[in-house]
Amino acid sequence: MFLQTRHDCLLTRVSVTIAFALVITSLGGCEPLKDSKTEPQAASTSDKLNQSTKGSEPPESIALVDITTQSQINFVHSYDGHDQRYIVEAVGSGMATLDFDSDGFIDVYFLNGASIPVESGPRTPNALYRNLGQMRFTDVTQPSHTEDALFSLGVAVADYDSDGFSDIFVTNFGPNCLLRNNGDGTFEDVSMIAGIGGSDQLGAGACFLDADRDGHLDLFVGNYVQSPVEKNIKRTTEGFPSYPGPLDFKTDPDFLFHNNGDGSFSDYSATSGILEHSSTSMGCIAADFDDDGDTDVFVVNDVDRNFLFENDGTGKFVEVGIQRGMAFSGDGKRNGNMGVDCADVNGDGTLDFFTTTFSNELPVLYKNDGFGNFVDATIEYGAGVTLLPHANWGAAFFDVENDGDQDLVIANGHTDPNVSRWAYTTAWKVANTMLLNGGDGHFKDISKTCGSGFEPVESSRGVVVEDFDADGDSDIIFLNALARPTVIRNDSKPSHHWLQLDLKGKTSSRDGIGSRVTVEVAGKKIVKEIHSGRGYQSSFGQRLHFGLSDAKSASKIHIRWPNGDNQILVDVASEQILTIVQP
Repeated sequence: MFLQTRHDCLLTRVSVTIAFALVITSLGGCEPLKDSKTEPQAASTSDKLNQSTKGSEPPESIALVDITTQSQINFVHSYDGHDQRYIVEAVGSGMATLDFDSDGFIDVYFLNGASIPVESGPRTPNALYRNLGQMRFTDVTQPSHTEDALFSLGVAVADYDSDGFSDIFVTNFGPNCLLRNNGDGTFEDVSMIAGIGGSDQLGAGACFLDADRDGHLDLFVGNYVQSPVEKNIKRTTEGFPSYPGPLDFKTDPDFLFHNNGDGSFSDYSATSGILEHSSTSMGCIAADFDDDGDTDVFVVNDVDRNFLFENDGTGKFVEVGIQRGMAFSGDGKRNGNMGVDCADVNGDGTLDFFTTTFSNELPVLYKNDGFGNFVDATIEYGAGVTLLPHANWGAAFFDVENDGDQDLVIANGHTDPNVSRWAYTTAWKVANTMLLNGGDGHFKDISKTCGSGFEPVESSRGVVVEDFDADGDSDIIFLNALARPTVIRNDSKPSHHWLQLDLKGKTSSRDGIGSRVTVEVAGKKIVKEIHSGRGYQSSFGQRLHFGLSDAKSASKIHIRWPNGDNQILVDVASEQILTIVQP
């Protein structure tokens, strides 16, 4: 997220022209700076890059509409550092989706900040909104007992106790919180009983996974920096107060908790190999990057190399980020990494990974070579080449028009409300980004032509994508810092078919987390996995959504369950939400 310190990470009005020119040379292109003293220029380098990508022009039928007011979601993200500029303020928050009441509609859980210290101000709890249908929501936070009121950063959703109901794990500044779903619309805080409450860490991303393939979901918990309040450092940029950076603090190791199968967890961090490594964790995702049948963990770190924890199949991990090509960007930089998501962007059957970054860094698309090794294909594929000036947070792959390929939505916004006082290439509030996949992994920015949903200018953090209104296409919600969310309904009208799958495990985890599903349609294979924890410290997408383009059915569905079981279905009709039970 940050560079060495706040005062030397941003391009100021004095040094910006020279520094940006160097960036253009080293990265292969970005939009040159312009101000009142700069002559108008022709097409910028980033414009040329965007024009050169192979992505098609956005179909006129793509319509992503801002329905925030109609959604009846009144949640407001808030925090108050009392003018002390604590780094905690800058890094929140994520959000999650789940069908907590099993009514078929996907609900939303918003994480909130707090006063620092928490005892110094009013309670600003997290909020659970129940989906009433037609993208209308109602606040059920109090009756559901989901009001965790610490400063919340990250969240992961899973049925950790396999009772058929989705539970919520929240990372906080302070003790973490595990909310067990009672199945009656209420939740119970079982953090201490389960043994995963923690104490004084500044939490980050989290994800559930079956690390040892025993049928029980284990829990990976990322941590950011130590003592962010006690060791706070006062910084200024161009004479204005600004935030310290992560390198101003000691790092904290991440944790891995083993699920004992009785509702409790044991700290498996040392035994698993996770505890050997410590950095400034932000987003994470548990995914099988090398397609060997077990679940690995990719952690993006802030101003440090990323960690790729490769699973040996028994729940023990070796860190292979450098060897696999995912530790740095293609030019060898330690980026200020924020969020991460993965998908098969070019249709070759392997998972590629996308990471968001801080201002004056390109996000990175790590392209899989088919053998679990990766190269930076950001510029080659046009994956966010317009985003160099801005800080990016949440990211989500999804198929916006159900044509069978994976598009990409990105949340943008700076950490510092004062940034425009010393840097004029970005701002605290900027518009979010929608990238359209041309079908071969090459992306085109359609943010300005895809509808009113991308007109709001906020400082966004988490983003989730789901079919909230159950009409067959994917909708979007952004969590915005110090503001209401942005709720976007997908009103696109392509004549494309779709299929959604809910997996129910028996010997594998109840909600099928870690399963890999391959849908064959019209000679094409679409590969997806079920993840708990992704994007920027968020959790979403466990009901798998497949766009089938013009096909009215999927010719074949292959499911590889986390325990190694294989299941095949043939000739599955489109336009349905299908529940598949592990045999």
